[in-house]
Amino acid sequence: MRENAKTNFAKVLRRNMTDAERKVWQHIRGGRFMGFKFKRQAPIGNYVVDFVAPTAKVIIEVDGGQHAELANEDAGRSAFLEQQGYLVLRFWNNEVLQNPDAVFDSIYNALMATNTPLTPELSAVNGNGETLRDETFMREALTLAQAAWDRGEVPVGAVVVKDGEIIGRGFNQPITSSDPTTHAEIVALREAAAYLKNYRLVDCELYVTLEPCMMCVGAMLHARLKRVVFGARDPKTGACGSVINLPAEEKLNHHATFIGGVLADECGEQLKTFFREKRLSG
Repeated sequence: MRENAKTNFAKVLRRNMTDAERKVWQHIRGGRFMGFKFKRQAPIGNYVVDFVAPTAKVIIEVDGGQHAELANEDAGRSAFLEQQGYLVLRFWNNEVLQNPDAVFDSIYNALMATNTPLTPELSAVNGNGETLRDETFMREALTLAQAAWDRGEVPVGAVVVKDGEIIGRGFNQPITSSDPTTHAEIVALREAAAYLKNYRLVDCELYVTLEPCMMCVGAMLHARLKRVVFGARDPKTGACGSVINLPAEEKLNHHATFIGGVLADECGEQLKTFFREKRLSG
């Protein structure tokens, strides 16, 4: 396939993704997943692949329907890509739509097996053993968010964890404290630092119900947190990919793992209900 024709064909495929391809693309966060940047419908040699993470050399192919005209090329296609050093993961449309967790776990495991150093991008929730633990601590943060709601504050809650123990708790309170810096994360960081008698919170994790803002991400990086887990995204002030992506700034002198989407529906619904009731009450 000539270069111009190949590029045009890739553009057509991008506009006409199947439901299964769209589901995979959404899961890998529109191109950024676990620190890897993916490209969709990308030309490689004489072929156009569905999704590729160039640094990890992992390709995800979703078959069924859209690529029927290429079906007889599959064997040669896979052989060529493997010769170029790519790991090819191939899934059927129905497999993605009916059993997505197994598909996404396979993608996660394949990326982990590459041993490629992760860039400091926003990671996504994965299917490994940390999920249940993350949900447990996020529920603690949700309880704290309710405490903010009870005081008329926007319901956001946060906890800081070290060695499996909560050492800092916080909820949103800028209105009642007349302090614009008292976001849930900041309050939790202050309590954890006081507990440890150290402004560096090395090997600590922070869980918060809403994607952190610029101020809070800055404080987290100054505190040298190991890991940050948040629930719902914030399309207005989120600094972990929604508005800007501070954790991905390579020039910063500290990087932590940032994971979004844990109990996202519950966290988001709590916020939506709060604002809905606030509007109704005038």
